[in-house]
Amino acid sequence: MSYSDPDFQVRREHCAGEAGGAATTEYARFASFQKARLKKVHVVVTTAGTATDHGFDLYSGTSSIGSITLGTNAAGNAASSAALNATMNAMGRFSVKSKADATGKAVVVYEYEVTPDAVQSA
Repeated sequence: MSYSDPDFQVRREHCAGEAGGAATTEYARFASFQKARLKKVHVVVTTAGTATDHGFDLYSGTSSIGSITLGTNAAGNAASSAALNATMNAMGRFSVKSKADATGKAVVVYEYEVTPDAVQSA
């Protein structure tokens, strides 16, 4: 994909489903066959947490790249990470790991873009 391709600036999203329910557990894995850049992670609370540190740590592979704190926000509240601009190599993975709260849950959506040097299938 070249820089002049109209798809170059298109933001894509991957809804990784609901995450949470067990403290410090990895959830919502997102892998891609091509290189990608994670722009932000968005979450919408489905079950309120019971601890002020309820939320998620964000990972690229095994490296921590950010976090989202939700506290005791009620269902329906949304939050987003800071701008991440984290790169993922082909067949790499992004995921979230719940913080200390074992009750809270949220739907996780990854906002990403495919990088122009991604290898395409023949």
